[in-house]
Amino acid sequence: MRFCPNFFEKSGLLLKNILVPWEIVCYTEVVFNNFFIIGMEKLQWHKEENIMNWKRVISGVLAAAMLSALPVQLLASAEGAEAAAEVNTWEDLTSVESLEDSNTFYYNKNGYTFEKLSHPEKDVKVADGIVDYLGDGAVDVVTDPEAEGYNAGDRGQNYAWAAVGYGDWIYVGTCYAAIGNTLSLMKSSLGDEFDDRVLKATFDALYNGTFFLEEADGGKPKGVLVKINTKTGETKVLMSGTLNGHTPLFRNAIEYHGKLYFCGSVGGGGIGFLPSVWQVDPETDECKVVYAGLNSVQDYAAAYKEGISTGIRGMCVYQDQLVISNVAMDAATGKSSATLLISSDPEKGFTQIADSESLFNYPAYRYADSIYGGSIWDMVEYNNSLYVSICTGTLDNMPNKNTMQSFALVRGDRNADGTFTWTPVAGDQEKDGARYTFGIDPERTRSGAANLMVFNDYLYIGEYNDEEIALERVLFSKTGKNADGQFGGGLDCRFLNANLDQSVNLYRMDKNENMELVVGNSTKMFPNGSLSGLKSGFGRNENQYIWRMEVYDGKLYVGTHDASSLLECLGQFVNGNLLKRTPSEWKDQWNYLKALMKALATVDPNGTGNPDTLAQTIKFSYNFVFKNITVRNMASAIKLLNYLRTAKRGFDLYVTEDGVNFETITIDGFGDPYNHGLRVFATTDQGLCLGTANPFYGTQIWIQRKAD
Repeated sequence: MRFCPNFFEKSGLLLKNILVPWEIVCYTEVVFNNFFIIGMEKLQWHKEENIMNWKRVISGVLAAAMLSALPVQLLASAEGAEAAAEVNTWEDLTSVESLEDSNTFYYNKNGYTFEKLSHPEKDVKVADGIVDYLGDGAVDVVTDPEAEGYNAGDRGQNYAWAAVGYGDWIYVGTCYAAIGNTLSLMKSSLGDEFDDRVLKATFDALYNGTFFLEEADGGKPKGVLVKINTKTGETKVLMSGTLNGHTPLFRNAIEYHGKLYFCGSVGGGGIGFLPSVWQVDPETDECKVVYAGLNSVQDYAAAYKEGISTGIRGMCVYQDQLVISNVAMDAATGKSSATLLISSDPEKGFTQIADSESLFNYPAYRYADSIYGGSIWDMVEYNNSLYVSICTGTLDNMPNKNTMQSFALVRGDRNADGTFTWTPVAGDQEKDGARYTFGIDPERTRSGAANLMVFNDYLYIGEYNDEEIALERVLFSKTGKNADGQFGGGLDCRFLNANLDQSVNLYRMDKNENMELVVGNSTKMFPNGSLSGLKSGFGRNENQYIWRMEVYDGKLYVGTHDASSLLECLGQFVNGNLLKRTPSEWKDQWNYLKALMKALATVDPNGTGNPDTLAQTIKFSYNFVFKNITVRNMASAIKLLNYLRTAKRGFDLYVTEDGVNFETITIDGFGDPYNHGLRVFATTDQGLCLGTANPFYGTQIWIQRKAD
């Protein structure tokens, strides 16, 4: 077997000066010759000086297309920032030290040390998820080393989706099977079609069995609410399907007057997952709902029919009152709306202070909209006003088919009678008189949402690119003549590549609502570039979300959502990781591919054939992927591969004392490439905690302890 570097260059297929590395060719030959070098101890590479024939060229292109068509969530990567120093290996940055009677893992960098709290005896890159899976959909915290399920973890608890600190305790609400939920949403609400068996086999083949879609026994524990003592490590489940019949998907949390409040959607009430606000009493662990939207069967059914997103997340304290977001639906009138409500005593009820109309009809709250109906995204009190960031992109206001309208920023001021006057800060300049356009900078078109944080008398605004729509475009046929929503027929990476071209910015606004660019590329609006000197994404294209910010010990911490973890199924072909696989991993990969071909055979329109043969492999691949591929889409896939060449997997974490000059704590998810996001911060009496997003092995909880 022969392998040729600079494959596309020698084949005359140079596209916009983007070269596809020869690892793709290597993999192509292996796949299409039906052997994955099982048990092979060493690969021998030979250069080929002659131009490869067109059959080899086409084979390489097809393989690249097939492998590019099916990632779960496509984000991507590029060059590292000058100021973001490359971290060393995991072994150099971590240690296992004695902690009482157990071993605990630490991450150390630039004087910052984070200690692993969840399953502290377990290394990264293994099952975590805070709780332990017991089978048949049940989870618990198993402390007896002799008991079944001890230290098992639960890979399905993917995200620490909401967290708040109280005393020594951190309270965490999880998101279960995040990508699986997204795919189910696509199937149930967005008109996309796929076979569940093919989907599972596809993900196993793409990620060599590392990606989580379902429990081994088919159980469905769903989300949980837990609390962890950051001093002793004690962990207790407060809400779960097996404990009390409630399965939460909380997206935000806050402390208010000695009680803890969680918002999101909660199942188990007999109707479905309702937009809800729950109260937790930290003294008694009592959990109860204090507000629920869509609380009738009729309203819920009407909202479901209209594709209204129920996962509310906006929440804050404003002038000593609790403000929450919601979505409303009246089945009798057919009227729906995003709403804001306020209360000084949540147990006695809330008063509405805004709806979609008073918010300039900006909120996009249907699943087909930007960020899958993100609606009211974040809220914060600043300069005695209530600032609200809103997702605005809908199918009707798209600037073009590869762009959703960017976020809005609205200011609310309380009147003497308790009502609010709303003023657009970023929005429609012509119709509503907004000072700034949607997304703040008219050259910035990709960000569908924004997170807010007050620090040093400034309001910091962090962008979030719309990756949900990008995901659909790649996985399904959503554009062009064959836009039928079929899985595997898209390969349209143009929306995704536009996001990568324009990685996220960090702005700050003063009390006069003047904007400054803290992190980002120069534009006409900011011709001198950023105050920090850092380019968009902190110089890393794979950073597609400034996911969370937190003020702690006089410093601003900024965590990101890093795309390249989920893209490793593609990145391995251009970053060299494919060549590092062991013989055992190659064997597993081959078995997963055979399983995929057999799954495809069961849904093949012709219904016959042996997927173990080369001819049938090509046939099924064609029916599954290639029949809808266009030259333009192929070009977009090749461009995407180029972004992945230097990607650094794992979330980034930065810190600043003055709000301008940043130190790098990690750019590789604390040494775990599967930690693709830093999802939550929480402050406890013991120190600053954070929770990760990890759709492979489950969320992790870490703590930076207070100095003695």
